[in-house]
Amino acid sequence: MPYDDFGHYVESKADNTSDIIGFGDVGGIGQLIYHTFRFKDYEFEYDTNDVEYLKPIVYKGMEPDIDKQNGLSGKELFQELYNLGRRINSFSEKKPFKELIIEFCKNVAHPYDIDSLYSTLSEIDITAGENGYWIERDGMFGVSGFIHDLGRFYVAAQFYFALKDECAGNSDQAFNMATEGKFFEGLPFFERYKREESEKQESVPETEALGDIVEIMKAYAKLGKKPDIEEPPTSFAREPFDYFEELRDVLIDIIPDFHMRLKLNPKNNSVVFAADVHSVFDIAWYTLARMIVDFGPPEEAGQRKDKYEGTLTTCPICGTAFIRRNNRHTYCGDPQCKKTYNAQRAKKSRRNKKLLAAQEKSKK
Repeated sequence: MPYDDFGHYVESKADNTSDIIGFGDVGGIGQLIYHTFRFKDYEFEYDTNDVEYLKPIVYKGMEPDIDKQNGLSGKELFQELYNLGRRINSFSEKKPFKELIIEFCKNVAHPYDIDSLYSTLSEIDITAGENGYWIERDGMFGVSGFIHDLGRFYVAAQFYFALKDECAGNSDQAFNMATEGKFFEGLPFFERYKREESEKQESVPETEALGDIVEIMKAYAKLGKKPDIEEPPTSFAREPFDYFEELRDVLIDIIPDFHMRLKLNPKNNSVVFAADVHSVFDIAWYTLARMIVDFGPPEEAGQRKDKYEGTLTTCPICGTAFIRRNNRHTYCGDPQCKKTYNAQRAKKSRRNKKLLAAQEKSKK
């Protein structure tokens, strides 16, 4: 209360511009309490406006698989969603995007209403009476809504990986991030650094006033217009690393807000301060937020690592997201990527040996 014992107003001594209270200051770290489950199959359904939905199929013999103890971790769900977005957005992907969505739901997790549906699936006989019917209705979700949610998360995660690579000295992902895919248009936040600062350009839009990542993308698209030159740029005119704080602030603005409340952790019956989770996208966004917190300042080159859970990164060969368990874990598990990586290392080694031999020869 801003009043003392005598009813006099007391001016707050807090500096609202710099005094920020984190989870550690209030006695705990925000957590995620959630369960994952999978229906065995889905079918398409349409409403009166021809809006397309995916409906889980539930009857005796088609009961869902419930992860009552240990489901997927936040990083594992992040990885699966990112790689799903990458496949759906790739022009070289042969499978229809709807088939890929169903595969994700059947093999990884049902995407929406996971708290409420899990409670229902755990408490009732889903095959008795009309229970299966009502679970099917409650589990329905729109295909276009899923694609929208996936696109928002995927391009934001791309931005994070590109900024992290940029801090580590690799600009390839950042330079090509605005490339348009089959469904999702890449974020254009790095495009302005392909020009010299002296060139005429519009001011950076106020991202705080923009409530949706789509609006942010539209606003920043104005900054990404290429100058009228004969050849497109092949490298950055200005190093994005020098503007790390600006780019990091834009990334922070993209992350949605989280609703935190006290929840019961069923694994140990303890009360924790946790984020409300309604979908796998909530989990992925929360994981991305925690990764940004652990990212560290640019002078650490984004190399702060979690010793136990591993670090989410992308394969330098194929671009697939994977969890790196140690410093030697450089590429994903694809044998072709290992072969390509070893070939690149051998080529680099031969080049270095030739360079060293030439230097030794020039000394003689």
